[in-house]
Amino acid sequence: MMENINNIVVSTRVRLARNLKDIPFPARLKGSPKSSEKVINTVTSVCDKLFNYDLLQMNKISDIDRIALLERHLISPNLAANTENGAVCIGKDNGMSIMINEEDHIRAQCFIRGFGLEECFKKVNAFDDKLSEMAQIAYDDKLGYLTACPTNLGTGMRASVMMFLPGLTICGELGGIINEVQQAGLTVRGIYGEGSKASGYFYQISNQITIGVSEVNLLKIVTNAVMKICEREQSARLRIYNQDKIALEDTVSRSLGILLYAKRITSEEFMEHMAKVKLGVALGILDLSMPMLNQLTELCQPANMCHYCGRNVDANERDIKRADLVRNKIQER
Repeated sequence: MMENINNIVVSTRVRLARNLKDIPFPARLKGSPKSSEKVINTVTSVCDKLFNYDLLQMNKISDIDRIALLERHLISPNLAANTENGAVCIGKDNGMSIMINEEDHIRAQCFIRGFGLEECFKKVNAFDDKLSEMAQIAYDDKLGYLTACPTNLGTGMRASVMMFLPGLTICGELGGIINEVQQAGLTVRGIYGEGSKASGYFYQISNQITIGVSEVNLLKIVTNAVMKICEREQSARLRIYNQDKIALEDTVSRSLGILLYAKRITSEEFMEHMAKVKLGVALGILDLSMPMLNQLTELCQPANMCHYCGRNVDANERDIKRADLVRNKIQER
């Protein structure tokens, strides 16, 4: 199973929510520039000790830049909307993204492609250790780390895995999976987290419980759930293939043909056909690089297409440029 996991798991993230002691939560920081600046200065001081980074303040970057960061999962919708005092420190080479003055003062997160909860936790925990050395953190002996939302009390940790689940979706088995993981204290969300919709068969699996369970045990719970989902997804894919191989190969080949020869393609069309192509790669129908396809999926989102073009372009031009980009990347194989 492990040899197939990166055809199912797209990326891994571990996030820790922290707040500085004696400073109001971000929702109460409006009109308090000194307190907001103190949070930013604290985070950058910690980052200075650990890794090279870029500091981006939401009120100093364009709308397109904020949306592009959101599409790359480096910031949340809440932070993108906070143009008063929101900021983010993005590590240049280690997958770290430290959101500042989001729902909490600090949301430190680490992303990697593929599956690697322990690796992500190790990096984000190193940041947390240094933060605790350099600042006083809001903490209660009974409740653990204090957070703006009660669901984050305790460890303040969210361990999430982005999964590509066409098999379970097509077979109509995802509802049962969602019920099972909820009973285990986990949740299933869309591609951009809470409140977002699933797109291109992408789903986030993450822990819902943060209090009363250690970080190590939370990682084990999420890992066990991901392994079981991977096994069931692999089984569902094989059943789809064996039911009618020609029909599936035809569907996959038609989608590849559209991606290769379309002169204009919308975001929605791209996600639909890319999902089918990725399923074909996972089943050995097509010989393409899954990491390349995952990266292409990120690049082809609307704001990132504007970055690719080097300027803000309208939907029609984006669709034309997207078709060019997709064709060139796939033909590079």
